[in-house]
Amino acid sequence: MAKTIELLFTNTSGKISKLTVDSPKEPIDPLLVKQVMDQIIAANVFSGTNGDFVSAAEARLVEHNVTDYELV
Repeated sequence: MAKTIELLFTNTSGKISKLTVDSPKEPIDPLLVKQVMDQIIAANVFSGTNGDFVSAAEARLVEHNVTDYELV
């Protein structure tokens, strides 16, 4: 089961931009995630198609489950 953390930011257009990080360190510390998101915004290193990141909107841990089926 693969896990990712999705960091959602509001951009200058008022829309949501998403950064995805594979295999995050668990347990997730919400305070640390918020601090990192604020650092990303302050550094202004990412710019989405709808503008720069201006605020942290949401963070979520996503689990991916894959079941393979043999086709007969």
